[in-house]
Amino acid sequence: MSKRIVALAPLAGFTESAFRRLSRELGANLTWTELVSADALLAKGLDLPNSYVSAAERPIRFQLHGYDEKKLAKAAELVLTKIRPDGLDLNAGCPAPKVLKTGGGAALLGDLPRLFRLARTLSEISHGFGVDFSVKFRLGLKEDQLEKIAETLLKAGVDILVLHPRTAKQGFSGKARWERIKDLAILAKGKAQVYGSGDITCLKDLGIFFGETKAQGVLIGRAALTRTWIFAEWKLAQEFELNFYGRLSLLRKLDFYLSEYRSQEERLRILKTFAPKFLKSMPYKRKFLPLILKAKDFEFFWKGLEYWAETCR
Repeated sequence: MSKRIVALAPLAGFTESAFRRLSRELGANLTWTELVSADALLAKGLDLPNSYVSAAERPIRFQLHGYDEKKLAKAAELVLTKIRPDGLDLNAGCPAPKVLKTGGGAALLGDLPRLFRLARTLSEISHGFGVDFSVKFRLGLKEDQLEKIAETLLKAGVDILVLHPRTAKQGFSGKARWERIKDLAILAKGKAQVYGSGDITCLKDLGIFFGETKAQGVLIGRAALTRTWIFAEWKLAQEFELNFYGRLSLLRKLDFYLSEYRSQEERLRILKTFAPKFLKSMPYKRKFLPLILKAKDFEFFWKGLEYWAETCR
């Protein structure tokens, strides 16, 4: 049996280099960049924080989103030449309105001829650079059209099909339909690998997911923010909890990795987005978290967290 891949999913606003590196250190087999606009990349270049990649977070897949074939092709060539990711990915699943209105993300599921052209072009470019190509997508824009979408992507030469089994219209509501990932695995057998995502919250879920779907890989998204050590649990095949100091240690390590490419002001802003996630379910959260999120400097931020930790003893 081939190795099962447990990867960090792309999460806009969270999965930049520092968090990818932390996830890899904890045991993630693979990481994904957050979606990067082809338009923005061509206009501003690769010197943006969300394009920064360190050696410690590899293997990594770089995810692009866009609508225009020529721009996506140019962006892909730039990324593959300069960053040299281990794989390229096209986002065809983001349901955010600001992405949908550009014609990219999940909007591509409503225009299968365009999706085919984009996927074929990016697949050919990726293979020319010696890496594989994947598409992360949903069951459909408003209705389940999995079979049509899968046929389109397989004809385009996609190597890895990454399915979140909800429609774009559903967003994250309702239950992820893992049985549709199994259907996709059957359709793609011998043609492409299949990864899935959706509703993974703990180690037990991972075992059930692989048993039910027969997928080769799984992407963990929202749970990775609140239970970042889930990757270590998978690696060790053992469930465990982290106390306040354990979670605080992860937050400090995240800050250390951020310091390699972010300003102090940016680091504090980013840590404030991660702190509520890492410290979810900790006692006295309502009392301490609002104060910590108001911190104007690092000294107040860390001292507040240390005092909270002492209170939890």
